[in-house]
Amino acid sequence: MPDALPARSKHPALRVCRIEQFDAKGRGTGPTDTGGRLAVPYTIPGEVVEVEKLRRQEGRLRRVLEPSPVRIEPACAHFGVCGGCAWQHIDYAAQRQLKLDQIRERLSALDLCPEEESLCLEPSPPYAYRNRMDFIWWHDGRFGLRERGKWFSVVDLHECRLLPEEVMHTALEVNRRARALGLPFRDAKRQTPGLRYLVVRRGIFTGDLMVNFVSDPMDLPASLWEGLEGVTSVYQLVNDNLENDLSDGIPARLWGNPSYQERILDRIFEVGPRSFFQPNPAVAEKMAAYVRDRVSHRERRGGLLDLYCGIGLFSVCLADLFDHVTGVENNPEAVHWARINAAGLPISFVADDAETWLASPRREFDTLLVDPPRTGLHPRVIQAVLGQLFPNIVYVSCNPGRGLEDIAALAPHYRLHSARLFDQFPQTPHVELIAFLVRRN
Repeated sequence: MPDALPARSKHPALRVCRIEQFDAKGRGTGPTDTGGRLAVPYTIPGEVVEVEKLRRQEGRLRRVLEPSPVRIEPACAHFGVCGGCAWQHIDYAAQRQLKLDQIRERLSALDLCPEEESLCLEPSPPYAYRNRMDFIWWHDGRFGLRERGKWFSVVDLHECRLLPEEVMHTALEVNRRARALGLPFRDAKRQTPGLRYLVVRRGIFTGDLMVNFVSDPMDLPASLWEGLEGVTSVYQLVNDNLENDLSDGIPARLWGNPSYQERILDRIFEVGPRSFFQPNPAVAEKMAAYVRDRVSHRERRGGLLDLYCGIGLFSVCLADLFDHVTGVENNPEAVHWARINAAGLPISFVADDAETWLASPRREFDTLLVDPPRTGLHPRVIQAVLGQLFPNIVYVSCNPGRGLEDIAALAPHYRLHSARLFDQFPQTPHVELIAFLVRRN
Protein backbone atom coordinates (compact mmCIF):
# COMPACT_ATOMS: atom_id res chain seq x y z
CA MET A 1 0.00 0.00 0.00
CA PRO A 2 1.34 3.49 -0.80
CA ASP A 3 2.07 5.83 2.06
CA ALA A 4 -0.83 8.00 3.07
CA LEU A 5 -0.82 11.56 1.86
CA PRO A 6 -0.25 14.36 4.34
CA ALA A 7 -3.22 16.33 5.54
CA ARG A 8 -5.08 18.33 2.93
CA SER A 9 -3.75 21.74 2.08
CA LYS A 10 -5.09 24.53 4.23
CA HIS A 11 -5.65 26.60 1.09
CA PRO A 12 -8.89 25.50 -0.64
CA ALA A 13 -7.49 26.13 -4.13
CA LEU A 14 -4.42 23.93 -3.55
CA ARG A 15 -4.09 20.16 -3.43
CA VAL A 16 -1.52 17.75 -2.09
CA CYS A 17 -0.18 15.23 -4.59
CA ARG A 18 2.15 12.24 -4.20
CA ILE A 19 4.18 11.87 -7.40
CA GLU A 20 4.41 8.24 -8.53
CA GLN A 21 5.82 8.25 -12.06
CA PHE A 22 6.57 10.31 -15.16
CA ASP A 23 4.17 10.65 -18.07
CA ALA A 24 5.21 10.70 -21.74
CA LYS A 25 6.01 14.44 -21.48
CA GLY A 26 8.35 14.00 -18.52
CA ARG A 27 5.86 15.43 -16.00
CA GLY A 28 5.45 13.80 -12.61
CA THR A 29 1.99 12.27 -12.09
CA GLY A 30 0.13 10.95 -9.08
CA PRO A 31 -3.04 11.00 -6.95
CA THR A 32 -4.22 14.03 -5.01
CA ASP A 33 -5.78 14.37 -1.57
CA THR A 34 -9.13 15.25 -3.18
CA GLY A 35 -9.21 12.27 -5.53
CA GLY A 36 -8.18 11.93 -9.17
CA ARG A 37 -4.70 12.33 -10.63
CA LEU A 38 -2.67 15.27 -11.83
CA ALA A 39 0.38 15.73 -14.04
CA VAL A 40 2.72 18.25 -12.43
CA PRO A 41 5.76 19.64 -14.31
CA TYR A 42 9.06 20.01 -12.44
CA THR A 43 8.34 17.21 -9.98
CA ILE A 44 10.05 13.84 -9.39
CA PRO A 45 8.61 10.40 -8.51
CA GLY A 46 8.60 9.91 -4.74
CA GLU A 47 7.93 13.57 -3.94
CA VAL A 48 4.94 14.99 -2.11
CA VAL A 49 4.00 18.40 -3.47
CA GLU A 50 1.41 21.10 -3.10
CA VAL A 51 -0.15 22.04 -6.43
CA GLU A 52 -2.72 24.30 -8.00
CA LYS A 53 -5.04 22.50 -10.40
CA LEU A 54 -5.09 24.01 -13.88
CA ARG A 55 -6.98 23.01 -17.03
CA ARG A 56 -7.67 19.37 -17.67
CA GLN A 57 -5.50 17.13 -15.51
CA GLU A 58 -2.44 19.34 -15.10
CA GLY A 59 -1.32 21.04 -11.92
CA ARG A 60 1.09 23.91 -11.26
CA LEU A 61 3.76 23.23 -8.62
CA ARG A 62 3.47 25.58 -5.65
CA ARG A 63 5.60 23.94 -2.97
CA VAL A 64 7.65 20.76 -2.48
CA LEU A 65 6.64 19.22 0.83
CA GLU A 66 8.83 16.11 0.66
CA PRO A 67 11.65 16.52 -1.90
CA SER A 68 13.35 13.69 -3.74
CA PRO A 69 16.98 13.05 -2.77
CA VAL A 70 17.94 13.67 -6.43
CA ARG A 71 16.33 17.14 -6.55
CA ILE A 72 18.92 19.90 -7.13
CA GLU A 73 18.92 23.65 -7.62
CA PRO A 74 18.50 24.40 -11.37
CA ALA A 75 21.54 25.97 -13.01
CA CYS A 76 19.58 28.39 -15.21
CA ALA A 77 17.82 31.46 -13.85
CA HIS A 78 15.05 31.03 -16.43
CA PHE A 79 14.19 27.44 -15.52
CA GLY A 80 10.50 26.86 -14.88
CA VAL A 81 9.43 29.82 -17.03
CA CYS A 82 11.27 29.11 -20.29
CA GLY A 83 9.72 26.26 -22.25
CA GLY A 84 13.07 24.67 -23.15
CA CYS A 85 14.31 22.49 -20.29
CA ALA A 86 12.05 20.28 -18.17
CA TRP A 87 14.51 18.36 -15.96
CA GLN A 88 17.11 20.83 -14.69
CA HIS A 89 15.81 20.19 -11.18
CA ILE A 90 17.05 16.57 -11.36
CA ASP A 91 20.67 15.54 -10.77
CA TYR A 92 22.19 14.54 -14.11
CA ALA A 93 23.20 11.03 -13.00
CA ALA A 94 19.60 10.52 -11.86
CA GLN A 95 18.29 11.83 -15.20
CA ARG A 96 20.26 9.15 -17.01
CA GLN A 97 19.02 6.40 -14.69
CA LEU A 98 15.40 7.55 -15.04
CA LYS A 99 15.63 7.47 -18.84
CA LEU A 100 17.24 4.05 -18.74
CA ASP A 101 14.58 2.67 -16.40
CA GLN A 102 11.75 4.04 -18.55
CA ILE A 103 13.05 2.39 -21.73
CA ARG A 104 13.76 -0.87 -19.91
CA GLU A 105 10.14 -0.90 -18.72
CA ARG A 106 8.95 -0.23 -22.26
CA LEU A 107 11.08 -3.06 -23.64
CA SER A 108 9.62 -5.41 -21.06
CA ALA A 109 6.05 -4.30 -21.81
CA LEU A 110 6.59 -5.05 -25.51
CA ASP A 111 8.32 -8.37 -24.73
CA LEU A 112 11.54 -7.18 -26.35
CA CYS A 113 14.96 -8.01 -24.97
CA PRO A 114 18.35 -7.31 -26.59
CA GLU A 115 20.17 -10.62 -27.08
CA GLU A 116 23.80 -9.56 -26.97
CA GLU A 117 24.10 -6.94 -24.25
CA SER A 118 22.10 -5.33 -21.49
CA LEU A 119 20.72 -1.91 -22.30
CA CYS A 120 22.96 0.97 -21.28
CA LEU A 121 23.02 4.73 -21.88
CA GLU A 122 25.86 6.80 -23.32
CA PRO A 123 26.09 10.11 -21.42
CA SER A 124 26.59 13.64 -22.70
CA PRO A 125 28.08 16.83 -21.33
CA PRO A 126 25.14 17.99 -19.20
CA TYR A 127 25.33 21.60 -20.42
CA ALA A 128 26.65 23.61 -23.39
CA TYR A 129 25.98 20.73 -25.78
CA ARG A 130 23.51 22.17 -28.28
CA ASN A 131 24.67 23.32 -31.70
CA ARG A 132 21.57 25.36 -32.55
CA MET A 133 19.04 27.67 -30.96
CA ASP A 134 16.10 29.52 -32.54
CA PHE A 135 15.67 32.80 -30.65
CA ILE A 136 12.44 34.78 -31.04
CA TRP A 137 12.17 38.52 -31.48
CA TRP A 138 9.00 39.90 -29.92
CA HIS A 139 7.36 43.16 -30.89
CA ASP A 140 7.68 44.62 -27.37
CA GLY A 141 11.47 44.24 -27.31
CA ARG A 142 11.76 40.83 -25.64
CA PHE A 143 14.27 38.39 -27.12
CA GLY A 144 14.52 34.75 -26.19
CA LEU A 145 12.37 31.62 -26.15
CA ARG A 146 8.67 31.02 -25.66
CA GLU A 147 7.32 30.78 -22.18
CA ARG A 148 6.24 27.27 -21.27
CA GLY A 149 2.78 26.55 -22.64
CA LYS A 150 2.27 30.06 -24.04
CA TRP A 151 2.63 30.76 -27.76
CA PHE A 152 2.17 34.51 -27.38
CA SER A 153 4.61 35.07 -24.53
CA VAL A 154 8.41 35.19 -24.78
CA VAL A 155 10.95 34.91 -21.98
CA ASP A 156 13.56 37.66 -22.25
CA LEU A 157 16.73 35.55 -21.94
CA HIS A 158 20.11 36.60 -20.66
CA GLU A 159 21.51 33.06 -20.54
CA CYS A 160 20.88 29.53 -21.81
CA ARG A 161 22.91 26.78 -20.16
CA LEU A 162 22.32 24.35 -23.03
CA LEU A 163 24.39 26.54 -25.36
CA PRO A 164 28.13 27.21 -25.52
CA GLU A 165 28.84 30.67 -24.10
CA GLU A 166 29.98 32.05 -27.46
CA VAL A 167 26.63 31.16 -29.06
CA MET A 168 24.68 32.99 -26.38
CA HIS A 169 27.10 35.94 -26.52
CA THR A 170 26.65 36.19 -30.31
CA ALA A 171 22.86 36.10 -30.02
CA LEU A 172 22.72 38.79 -27.35
CA GLU A 173 25.11 41.03 -29.30
CA VAL A 174 23.05 40.72 -32.50
CA ASN A 175 19.91 41.58 -30.54
CA ARG A 176 21.63 44.61 -28.99
CA ARG A 177 22.60 45.83 -32.46
CA ALA A 178 19.12 45.26 -33.88
CA ARG A 179 17.54 47.28 -31.07
CA ALA A 180 20.13 50.06 -31.39
CA LEU A 181 19.36 50.33 -35.11
CA GLY A 182 15.62 50.61 -34.38
CA LEU A 183 14.74 47.67 -36.62
CA PRO A 184 11.10 46.48 -36.51
CA PHE A 185 10.16 43.22 -34.81
CA ARG A 186 7.19 41.18 -35.93
CA ASP A 187 3.97 41.39 -33.94
CA ALA A 188 2.67 37.81 -34.09
CA LYS A 189 -0.82 38.76 -32.87
CA ARG A 190 -1.37 41.69 -35.22
CA GLN A 191 0.73 40.02 -37.95
CA THR A 192 2.82 43.10 -38.62
CA PRO A 193 6.15 42.52 -40.44
CA GLY A 194 9.70 42.70 -39.12
CA LEU A 195 12.48 40.53 -37.73
CA ARG A 196 11.10 37.20 -36.50
CA TYR A 197 13.84 34.79 -35.39
CA LEU A 198 17.57 34.66 -34.95
CA VAL A 199 18.89 31.16 -35.58
CA VAL A 200 22.46 30.64 -34.37
CA ARG A 201 24.24 27.41 -35.37
CA ARG A 202 27.70 26.28 -34.29
CA GLY A 203 30.09 23.54 -35.29
CA ILE A 204 30.96 22.13 -31.86
CA PHE A 205 34.12 20.45 -33.17
CA THR A 206 35.09 23.14 -35.70
CA GLY A 207 34.10 26.40 -34.03
CA ASP A 208 32.22 27.67 -37.13
CA LEU A 209 29.29 29.99 -36.40
CA MET A 210 26.34 30.55 -38.73
CA VAL A 211 23.84 33.34 -38.12
CA ASN A 212 20.42 33.17 -39.81
CA PHE A 213 18.01 36.11 -39.70
CA VAL A 214 14.40 35.03 -40.25
CA SER A 215 12.31 37.99 -41.33
CA ASP A 216 9.67 39.39 -43.58
CA PRO A 217 11.05 40.88 -46.82
CA MET A 218 13.31 43.72 -45.64
CA ASP A 219 16.82 45.06 -46.11
CA LEU A 220 19.20 44.17 -43.31
CA PRO A 221 22.22 46.40 -42.62
CA ALA A 222 25.66 44.75 -42.58
CA SER A 223 26.33 46.36 -39.20
CA LEU A 224 24.16 43.60 -37.69
CA TRP A 225 26.93 41.06 -38.23
CA GLU A 226 30.13 42.90 -39.14
CA GLY A 227 32.96 42.09 -36.75
CA LEU A 228 31.16 39.32 -34.87
CA GLU A 229 33.87 36.98 -33.57
CA GLY A 230 33.85 33.48 -35.05
CA VAL A 231 30.96 34.04 -37.47
CA THR A 232 31.73 32.37 -40.80
CA SER A 233 28.33 32.53 -42.52
CA VAL A 234 25.32 34.89 -42.49
CA TYR A 235 21.94 34.22 -44.11
CA GLN A 236 18.57 35.91 -44.29
CA LEU A 237 15.66 33.46 -44.44
CA VAL A 238 12.83 35.46 -45.99
CA ASN A 239 9.28 34.55 -44.97
CA ASP A 240 6.55 36.68 -46.56
CA ASN A 241 3.65 34.68 -45.08
CA LEU A 242 2.37 36.64 -42.10
CA GLU A 243 0.34 33.66 -40.88
CA ASN A 244 3.38 31.37 -40.86
CA ASP A 245 5.48 31.76 -37.76
CA LEU A 246 8.12 29.09 -38.38
CA SER A 247 11.83 29.88 -38.00
CA ASP A 248 12.37 29.19 -41.70
CA GLY A 249 12.12 30.87 -45.08
CA ILE A 250 13.77 31.23 -48.49
CA PRO A 251 17.52 31.55 -47.88
CA ALA A 252 19.63 34.41 -49.21
CA ARG A 253 23.32 34.44 -48.28
CA LEU A 254 24.37 37.86 -46.97
CA TRP A 255 28.00 37.16 -46.16
CA GLY A 256 30.58 34.42 -45.77
CA ASN A 257 30.51 30.72 -46.56
CA PRO A 258 27.49 28.90 -48.01
CA SER A 259 27.53 26.47 -45.06
CA TYR A 260 29.11 25.87 -41.69
CA GLN A 261 31.26 22.81 -41.03
CA GLU A 262 31.01 20.08 -38.43
CA ARG A 263 33.39 17.15 -37.95
CA ILE A 264 32.17 13.65 -37.02
CA LEU A 265 34.59 10.70 -36.95
CA ASP A 266 37.19 12.74 -38.85
CA ARG A 267 34.73 13.44 -41.67
CA ILE A 268 33.82 17.06 -42.45
CA PHE A 269 30.13 17.77 -42.99
CA GLU A 270 28.86 20.89 -44.72
CA VAL A 271 25.63 22.02 -43.04
CA GLY A 272 23.38 24.40 -44.97
CA PRO A 273 21.21 27.15 -43.44
CA ARG A 274 18.08 24.97 -43.44
CA SER A 275 19.73 21.57 -42.98
CA PHE A 276 18.90 19.33 -40.04
CA PHE A 277 21.90 18.12 -38.07
CA GLN A 278 22.00 16.17 -34.83
CA PRO A 279 21.61 18.78 -32.03
CA ASN A 280 24.35 17.26 -29.86
CA PRO A 281 27.43 16.57 -32.04
CA ALA A 282 29.44 15.02 -29.18
CA VAL A 283 26.78 12.35 -28.78
CA ALA A 284 26.19 12.11 -32.54
CA GLU A 285 29.80 11.01 -32.88
CA LYS A 286 29.22 8.29 -30.27
CA MET A 287 26.15 7.18 -32.21
CA ALA A 288 28.05 6.95 -35.50
CA ALA A 289 30.85 4.98 -33.79
CA TYR A 290 28.35 2.56 -32.25
CA VAL A 291 26.64 1.91 -35.59
CA ARG A 292 30.04 1.34 -37.23
CA ASP A 293 30.87 -1.21 -34.56
CA ARG A 294 27.56 -3.04 -35.00
CA VAL A 295 27.66 -3.30 -38.78
CA SER A 296 31.36 -4.22 -38.87
CA HIS A 297 30.47 -7.65 -37.48
CA ARG A 298 28.41 -8.65 -40.53
CA GLU A 299 29.40 -11.78 -42.40
CA ARG A 300 29.62 -9.98 -45.77
CA ARG A 301 30.02 -6.39 -46.93
CA GLY A 302 26.95 -6.09 -49.18
CA GLY A 303 25.12 -2.79 -49.61
CA LEU A 304 23.63 -0.18 -47.24
CA LEU A 305 20.24 1.47 -47.76
CA ASP A 306 19.94 4.63 -45.61
CA LEU A 307 16.32 5.82 -45.41
CA TYR A 308 15.62 9.33 -44.07
CA CYS A 309 19.32 10.01 -44.63
CA GLY A 310 19.24 13.82 -44.21
CA ILE A 311 22.58 15.35 -45.20
CA GLY A 312 24.28 11.95 -45.14
CA LEU A 313 25.67 11.57 -41.61
CA PHE A 314 25.38 7.79 -41.37
CA SER A 315 25.91 7.12 -45.09
CA VAL A 316 29.22 8.97 -45.07
CA CYS A 317 30.42 7.51 -41.75
CA LEU A 318 29.66 3.94 -42.87
CA ALA A 319 30.54 4.03 -46.58
CA ASP A 320 33.90 2.26 -46.24
CA LEU A 321 32.20 -0.79 -44.64
CA PHE A 322 29.94 -1.51 -47.64
CA ASP A 323 30.31 -2.29 -51.33
CA HIS A 324 27.68 0.29 -52.22
CA VAL A 325 25.49 2.81 -50.34
CA THR A 326 22.20 4.46 -51.29
CA GLY A 327 20.68 7.29 -49.26
CA VAL A 328 17.01 8.25 -49.65
CA GLU A 329 15.64 11.58 -48.39
CA ASN A 330 12.45 13.42 -49.37
CA ASN A 331 14.01 16.88 -48.90
CA PRO A 332 15.86 17.88 -52.12
CA GLU A 333 17.87 20.55 -50.28
CA ALA A 334 19.15 17.95 -47.81
CA VAL A 335 20.10 15.69 -50.72
CA HIS A 336 22.10 18.58 -52.23
CA TRP A 337 24.22 18.84 -49.08
CA ALA A 338 24.46 15.06 -48.74
CA ARG A 339 26.03 14.83 -52.19
CA ILE A 340 28.57 17.51 -51.25
CA ASN A 341 29.38 15.66 -48.02
CA ALA A 342 29.86 12.37 -49.88
CA ALA A 343 32.22 13.75 -52.52
CA GLY A 344 34.65 11.02 -53.56
CA LEU A 345 32.68 8.23 -51.86
CA PRO A 346 30.65 5.49 -53.64
CA ILE A 347 27.30 6.78 -52.37
CA SER A 348 24.18 7.47 -54.40
CA PHE A 349 21.62 9.90 -52.93
CA VAL A 350 18.01 9.98 -54.11
CA ALA A 351 15.39 12.68 -53.48
CA ASP A 352 12.30 10.55 -52.79
CA ASP A 353 10.11 9.45 -49.90
CA ALA A 354 10.78 6.10 -48.28
CA GLU A 355 7.49 4.45 -49.17
CA THR A 356 7.66 5.36 -52.87
CA TRP A 357 11.27 4.30 -53.19
CA LEU A 358 10.70 0.93 -51.51
CA ALA A 359 7.74 0.20 -53.81
CA SER A 360 9.98 -0.30 -56.88
CA PRO A 361 12.42 -3.20 -57.32
CA ARG A 362 15.96 -2.19 -56.38
CA ARG A 363 19.38 -3.75 -56.08
CA GLU A 364 20.01 -5.93 -53.09
CA PHE A 365 21.07 -4.45 -49.75
CA ASP A 366 22.65 -6.27 -46.84
CA THR A 367 21.69 -3.62 -44.30
CA LEU A 368 18.82 -1.16 -43.93
CA LEU A 369 19.33 1.92 -41.73
CA VAL A 370 16.29 4.03 -40.81
CA ASP A 371 16.33 7.31 -38.89
CA PRO A 372 12.70 8.46 -39.13
CA PRO A 373 11.08 11.53 -37.54
CA ARG A 374 9.47 11.34 -34.10
CA THR A 375 6.31 9.84 -35.61
CA GLY A 376 8.27 6.71 -36.53
CA LEU A 377 7.81 4.53 -39.60
CA HIS A 378 4.54 4.69 -41.52
CA PRO A 379 2.74 1.31 -41.44
CA ARG A 380 3.13 1.05 -45.21
CA VAL A 381 6.90 1.50 -44.86
CA ILE A 382 6.97 -1.28 -42.26
CA GLN A 383 5.06 -3.54 -44.64
CA ALA A 384 7.44 -2.69 -47.47
CA VAL A 385 10.44 -3.49 -45.26
CA LEU A 386 8.90 -6.82 -44.25
CA GLY A 387 8.29 -7.57 -47.91
CA GLN A 388 11.99 -7.24 -48.69
CA LEU A 389 13.40 -8.83 -45.52
CA PHE A 390 16.78 -7.15 -45.30
CA PRO A 391 19.32 -9.32 -43.43
CA ASN A 392 20.09 -6.49 -40.97
CA ILE A 393 18.26 -3.37 -39.81
CA VAL A 394 19.68 -0.46 -37.85
CA TYR A 395 16.85 1.56 -36.28
CA VAL A 396 17.79 5.06 -35.03
CA SER A 397 14.98 6.66 -33.04
CA CYS A 398 14.68 10.10 -31.43
CA ASN A 399 11.40 8.87 -29.89
CA PRO A 400 12.11 5.43 -28.39
CA GLY A 401 8.52 4.90 -27.30
CA ARG A 402 7.39 5.06 -30.91
CA GLY A 403 10.52 3.40 -32.25
CA LEU A 404 10.07 0.36 -30.01
CA GLU A 405 6.51 -0.04 -31.26
CA ASP A 406 7.91 -0.22 -34.81
CA ILE A 407 10.53 -2.75 -33.69
CA ALA A 408 7.77 -4.84 -32.09
CA ALA A 409 5.91 -4.79 -35.43
CA LEU A 410 9.07 -6.12 -37.10
CA ALA A 411 9.66 -8.74 -34.39
CA PRO A 412 7.92 -11.67 -36.14
CA HIS A 413 10.67 -11.55 -38.77
CA TYR A 414 13.52 -9.85 -36.84
CA ARG A 415 15.18 -10.44 -33.49
CA LEU A 416 16.52 -7.57 -31.39
CA HIS A 417 20.25 -8.30 -31.42
CA SER A 418 21.45 -5.25 -29.46
CA ALA A 419 20.35 -1.78 -28.40
CA ARG A 420 21.82 1.28 -26.76
CA LEU A 421 20.55 4.65 -25.55
CA PHE A 422 22.30 7.95 -26.23
CA ASP A 423 21.57 11.04 -24.18
CA GLN A 424 21.22 13.59 -26.96
CA PHE A 425 19.08 15.86 -24.80
CA PRO A 426 20.27 16.35 -21.19
CA GLN A 427 17.96 18.42 -18.96
CA THR A 428 14.95 17.05 -20.89
CA PRO A 429 13.06 13.73 -20.73
CA HIS A 430 14.09 12.88 -24.32
CA VAL A 431 16.66 10.25 -25.29
CA GLU A 432 17.91 8.60 -28.51
CA LEU A 433 17.77 4.84 -29.19
CA ILE A 434 19.79 2.78 -31.66
CA ALA A 435 18.71 -0.84 -32.17
CA PHE A 436 20.36 -3.50 -34.31
CA LEU A 437 17.94 -6.11 -35.73
CA VAL A 438 18.83 -9.40 -37.42
CA ARG A 439 16.49 -11.33 -39.72
CA ARG A 440 15.20 -14.59 -38.29
CA ASN A 441 16.16 -17.73 -40.22
